Amino acid sequence: MMKRIHESIALSIALAVSFSLQIAWIANVLVYRSPEIANLFSIVPEIGPVSGLYALTISSFVVLWLLALVMAKGRDLSHWRERTFWFFLVSVILFLVMTMPAIYQVGIVVE
Repeated sequence: MMKRIHESIALSIALAVSFSLQIAWIANVLVYRSPEIANLFSIVPEIGPVSGLYALTISSFVVLWLLALVMAKGRDLSHWRERTFWFFLVSVILFLVMTMPAIYQVGIVVE
């Protein structure tokens, strides 16, 4: 017999993943653009700023999931299903587009 996941848990995970993806691509652009931020994100020097990016993304997911779980526990969230799904889908697409090197390496020079 398969056990079902409660709706509030599933939606809080989807929201946390969506926001974590947004945080990840923004941090990726900042690390690429600023050497100071890249040095700040270098938790493990052998790996470089990628270690900080992973740590930020994982910690933001955990914090956002717990926050969303506390806010959604025991509530009827059936009206949030479709909005959460579309926000998740847009977040995945935006993450995929914004982490492509052809996109985040584009520089704009103002003269």
